[in-house]
Amino acid sequence: MATILQGLQFYPGDSLIHKLDPRAKLLISTSFLLITLIYVEVTVTTIIIVAEALLAAASGTIRRWIKTVYGSIPFILAVFLMNYLVRMFIPGQPPIHIILYESFAAAYRLIALLASFSIFFLTTTPEEIGMTLTKLKIPYMYVFAFISAIRFTPILAEELQTIMDSQRSRGLELDKGNPLTRLRRYIP
Repeated sequence: MATILQGLQFYPGDSLIHKLDPRAKLLISTSFLLITLIYVEVTVTTIIIVAEALLAAASGTIRRWIKTVYGSIPFILAVFLMNYLVRMFIPGQPPIHIILYESFAAAYRLIALLASFSIFFLTTTPEEIGMTLTKLKIPYMYVFAFISAIRFTPILAEELQTIMDSQRSRGLELDKGNPLTRLRRYIP
C-alpha cells in the first residue's frame, strides 16, 4: 500500500519532464487516460505503457514508477478476479478463454491508468498542481482538499508503516491468517 502512495509524492529532478508546464503534463496524462479508456485492445494498452515507461525513464523517476505499478498488483489482481468471476456466472457469456482475455485486458488497462497519473504526480509539485487546477477554474475549496490529500496521504502511509514495523518487532504477526483476521490485527 505504501508503494502506491509513493506514486503520489513529488520526486525532485532536473529533467525536461520536470520542467514542463503542469498543464502540459496534465494533458499528456489525460490523453493517456482517454486513449486507454477508448481503445480496449491489449496492443494499444501495451504501447501506452511503453510510452509511459519511456516518460518515466526520461524524467528519472523510473524506479519509483515501477514501485508504484508493482505495489498496485493486489488491486489489479482484484479487478481481474472480480471481472472474471462476475462474467463466469452470468448466463450467455462467451467461452472461458475470451472471458480470461477480457478480464486480463481490464486489469492491464488499470495498470496503464495508474501509471500515467503516477508520472504526473512524481514530476509535479503540489503547488504546481494547485496552481494548474486553479487556472482551470476549479473551485479553490476542491483544489485545497485535493492538494491536502496529496500532501498528507504519503505521510500517513509512512506513519502506518512505522506502526506496522514496531508491532512486528513486538511479535505481532500481521501477515498470517485469512484477510478478515489480518484486518482485525490492525485495529487496536
